[in-house]
Amino acid sequence: MLTSSSRPTNPRLALVVMAVLFALLNADITTVNVALVTVGKDLHADLEDLQWGLNSYMLAFAALIVAAGRLADVFGRRRCLLAGAILFALASLLCGIAPSLSVFVVGRVLQGAGGALMLPAGMAIISVVYSGEERAVAMGTLVGVAGVAQSIGPLVGGFLTAAVSWRLIFLINLPLIALIMFIALRAIQESRDEHVSHRIDIAGVVILAAALTSFLLGLDAAQGSDSNPRTALVLVVLALALFVVFPILERRTDSAIVDGKLLQLPPFLCSCVGSCLLGFVFFLFLFITAVYLQEELGYGALMAGIALVPFSLVLAVTGVMSGRLTKRFRLASLLIASCFSMGLGLAILSFVPASYGYNGMVFPFLLVAAGAGPGFTLLNTAGLAAVPAPRSGQATGMIYMFRFGGGAIGVAAASALHGALFQRHLIPRLSKASLSFAQQKLLEQPGAAERIGQIDSGWGASQVENVYQAFHESFVAAFSTTLRLNVILPIAIAILAMMLLEKKIKPTPSRDVAG
Repeated sequence: MLTSSSRPTNPRLALVVMAVLFALLNADITTVNVALVTVGKDLHADLEDLQWGLNSYMLAFAALIVAAGRLADVFGRRRCLLAGAILFALASLLCGIAPSLSVFVVGRVLQGAGGALMLPAGMAIISVVYSGEERAVAMGTLVGVAGVAQSIGPLVGGFLTAAVSWRLIFLINLPLIALIMFIALRAIQESRDEHVSHRIDIAGVVILAAALTSFLLGLDAAQGSDSNPRTALVLVVLALALFVVFPILERRTDSAIVDGKLLQLPPFLCSCVGSCLLGFVFFLFLFITAVYLQEELGYGALMAGIALVPFSLVLAVTGVMSGRLTKRFRLASLLIASCFSMGLGLAILSFVPASYGYNGMVFPFLLVAAGAGPGFTLLNTAGLAAVPAPRSGQATGMIYMFRFGGGAIGVAAASALHGALFQRHLIPRLSKASLSFAQQKLLEQPGAAERIGQIDSGWGASQVENVYQAFHESFVAAFSTTLRLNVILPIAIAILAMMLLEKKIKPTPSRDVAG
């Protein structure tokens, strides 16, 4: 039973609110991604530390989204939407004025928390005001908006960074949030579920967040020339222990953020595990590629954004098309085909010589996009098709939790892998060059290729050129090896699809989820 205020919700304006919200949340990662190298230069951060610009946002989003859905049902969907909007706006302001990487990361965490509050509340509002075929059309509209936002995100992020400042990427969120709040207050009625349990799994949220954070900090501590292996080991062991405790705790509560009964459904289990693996490899790829375009090819933020537009367009178009193809082909077959495309793209890209430049990267870029776009859509569809309609809200939150949790770990893994491989290749190549610790740290910072000539070691021009060559050869080798090591993940998702997706599962259009 729902209780609400007297003013009825305007369905079209509610859809406008969700469209703006989806545009914000889906563009947020791609706009920030191309600006990270510039952020690192301005805030004096190492390349390894830039991962926190992405995974801090995804970590907060993953840890809170399921519990946030429960909060929306208990305390009111519009109230949670507005609370999340205010938090997201304040966090965007904090990111926009951040004087250091630490402040920037705090802002990104709060942005993730605000997004987690807004998304399930907004989706619940759409589910209340639309039904049947109208709901399917509304969800399809949101899929399109999400795709367009992802597509133009790199271009917008690159343009704002190059033309004005990376800070404007965050400050521009403020008028959009104001629009969301204005429409929500005037056109959306309050609603809540009187029968839902009022218990919130706070302990589960804390343990999950602590486990993810500890694991990411452990990976971070293992990186760079100033790594601390002992601290890294302690943090990783702590994270693994918390991951073991988490499911035990979840079995003993009625308000678990991870419902074990849903995970007993093979298609839904495939959706969650597959979303985690796909989030891992997709966000790893996005992070490391944006850094490669700027550090190795020498692109500025704007050129890097333009370079990623074809990737984003194919990602959006194939994601939307895949939902329609499920009417003609088996869902498992489509998912396996998308995994093959992504794996092939990663493999080809890992063997493209650096001398080919961007032209050699375009085709494998498109293969990766043609796999990732349908992959996310098909995994959502497969999971929700197996879940009873009343549980679809919690199920959606769980899928997003696994996706962004995997994404946060993927970005950290990309940074750790690339950093370790870079050091492994660089040190032997510089064996004849006596670099101090400070000089070696310089090579780990964004824009290092531009500053190699500033290293004052009494070298001649030929020695500086040797250091420059060693840097680029090591960077390319680390990039290529990182991609090759992750080709296994799309293969793992395809195996999951073959094992867990039943032939009789048919997607229900009205329960497809945007994004």
